[in-house]
Amino acid sequence: MLSEIDLNKVIDFVLKKEKDEGGFGATHLLPPTIEDTYYAVKILYLCEFSLNKNKEKLKNFLLHQNPLELSLKPLAKFSKLLKYLNLLNSLSPQTINIYKNNLRKNLTKSSNNLEKLCFIMEIFEILNENDSTLSIKNFVSNNFSSFNLKSLEAYYYLYKILRNNFPSEFINVILEAQNPDGGFGILKDTTSYMDSTYYACYILYHSNLKPKNLTKLKDFILSCWNSDGGFGRNSQGVSFLESTYHALWILKNFKILKTM
Repeated sequence: MLSEIDLNKVIDFVLKKEKDEGGFGATHLLPPTIEDTYYAVKILYLCEFSLNKNKEKLKNFLLHQNPLELSLKPLAKFSKLLKYLNLLNSLSPQTINIYKNNLRKNLTKSSNNLEKLCFIMEIFEILNENDSTLSIKNFVSNNFSSFNLKSLEAYYYLYKILRNNFPSEFINVILEAQNPDGGFGILKDTTSYMDSTYYACYILYHSNLKPKNLTKLKDFILSCWNSDGGFGRNSQGVSFLESTYHALWILKNFKILKTM
């Protein structure tokens, strides 16, 4: 039987995080952040909620950010939001050039960090810097055995960089990390969390595969759904925008979601 999720409750959970000045925060008391705004927008997209009424405030929030002051993770989310909302042209050519130069400097410092390399590559892709994107892929492809692959998160960033060239021998490591409760731990025989479950499911989905037990996967995700409409990292966790996005993405992409 398909799970039943009331998307109106999920939408309400997200909209309560929207700020008067634009953007979304982790709670109604906290200021808006790039990352919370990114996950809020992605959730609303998955819920097929129109952003037309929110777009001006969202645009105002984003265009008041200084991308040159952002660290790599929020910068990657910021860049994705600009692309998604067709706002990339709002950045001046001078800002984009500084942006690119800073990324190249970061690239030199981040050669042993898969997460940072992934963020840099994603931004270069958005900026159509194909040579830089290719150089990162080639570097990682030739050196992936030197990276610390001790969590599903590390495999996730490796997959996002290598994509079709992701080593097939790692798929079994990912499949084996599913627990009896249906969720995935950071590796086999570790506690299930929503983020680890998302990392595993993302790789499997894009490899045209599925977790071994979809029914238990659904049960784990439903156990994380809270009365406020959001999802926690586990069944005891409070709701966050990030874990809510992860839960909906899995349910939608593996078609185990029935909406009310």
